[in-house]
Amino acid sequence: MAERWAIVTGAAGGIGSAVCRQLAAQGLGVLMLDMQEAPLAAAAERVRAGGGRAETMVADATGSASPEEAVARVAQLGRLDALVNLAGGSGPRPVQRIEELDDELWEHVVALNLTSAFRFCRAVVPAMRAQGYGRLVNTSSTAARGRKGPVTTQGARLAYATAKAALLGFTAQLAKDEAAHGITVNAVMPALILAEQGSRIRERFEALPAEARQAMLRDFPTGRAGEAEEVAAVIGFLCSEAASYVSGVALPVDGAFL
Repeated sequence: MAERWAIVTGAAGGIGSAVCRQLAAQGLGVLMLDMQEAPLAAAAERVRAGGGRAETMVADATGSASPEEAVARVAQLGRLDALVNLAGGSGPRPVQRIEELDDELWEHVVALNLTSAFRFCRAVVPAMRAQGYGRLVNTSSTAARGRKGPVTTQGARLAYATAKAALLGFTAQLAKDEAAHGITVNAVMPALILAEQGSRIRERFEALPAEARQAMLRDFPTGRAGEAEEVAAVIGFLCSEAASYVSGVALPVDGAFL
């Protein structure tokens, strides 16, 4: 039997690193893709320290050649069973008014969150279809339903919400298109997930005034933000054989926020 592998984009981030450890614990090797070389190497070492198999690929998820390069890399290692599209973000600066959102920033956020997921799915589906098995997980957000109030931990909120909402339609349609071939396609919708110290969202959250942080947490019935491992556990299930009859869902991981 060929060794089973997963591709994880955005693997150096807090959620990405946790997802890679989760998948490795389930017996999958992980090809970890990210632009940040040093954090990516450190995340891979954590996977290996836990007894897992990890390879790294320093690449921009928005690059048109990156998906095919990743698929070719896995083909040298074993069988590609799963893809987790975690690469994303809301851009480098907060924007609330639509007239302040220029074309360049809009296109960057859409490419990072939506187009990258499309390209990676397009690259992996033929091999999964041929083997009659595959697990695709896209990362949307509770922001797909919109957020009220000032921009807090998000940047170009309108572009981000648009891309994350579009991912839900993409997921639903691709799930129907590939269901007959043993491929499941699902989306997770995290809310505020802080991850470890040094993660981008945690830094943005902790930079807010205390009253702004308290106001954000009051919106959560649980009274707290989520942990990266809580998202990783859900993604691990969706990538497992046990999730064979779960496809086309948009699953909130948000402590009853929605």
